[in-house]
Amino acid sequence: MRAILFDLDGTLIDQFTAIHRAYARAMEELGLEPADYETVRGTVGGSADVTMTRLVGPELAPKGLEIYPPIFEEEMLIGLEAMPGALELLRALHENGEKTAVFTNKVGPHARAACDHLGFTPLLDLVIGVKDTPWRKPDPEFTQYVLDKLGTSAEESLLVGDSPFDFISADKVGMDCRLVTTGTHSAKELSDLDAISIHENLFDLANEAWGLDLR
Repeated sequence: MRAILFDLDGTLIDQFTAIHRAYARAMEELGLEPADYETVRGTVGGSADVTMTRLVGPELAPKGLEIYPPIFEEEMLIGLEAMPGALELLRALHENGEKTAVFTNKVGPHARAACDHLGFTPLLDLVIGVKDTPWRKPDPEFTQYVLDKLGTSAEESLLVGDSPFDFISADKVGMDCRLVTTGTHSAKELSDLDAISIHENLFDLANEAWGLDLR
């Protein structure tokens, strides 16, 4: 394996508390009733543009997207946690000499701030997100750009994520994908995708994919 690409939200980190608080505050500023935690969580994965449109509708979304970023920057480290096993997995892969990257639809600087805060950054070769390029997942150009930056090919690499966006991002360039159910989609919801495997958590993923016992 030449490189392993990881999604961020719902895969390596749990930032849903901060995300919910930021969207709820933005909705209040738009004069709307704030969405509850589960509603917001269920919309995450396709970038802030997609989430905002789903929450407030296409007419209010442009204004919401102006309001949201500074609010999120105030909230983003509050309650931020690594998914169980995330730091251990990244450390084990790093020690084994694997190339690893965070490949996310979170805005790039926000993704890097989260990785810095949780101690992921020294264990990663690349952290890249929305606005770092013209693309977003599942655009194949975005996936290929990351592979090129890592000096690897789709056939030699793997994407780990928690959503159909992740699977499609991998599939469009012919890359294998493994999925976890720690994010916004259940095993049943992911079962129609042709991923190599679906795992309950990162500990199970590490054991099945690489024979790593992180517990």
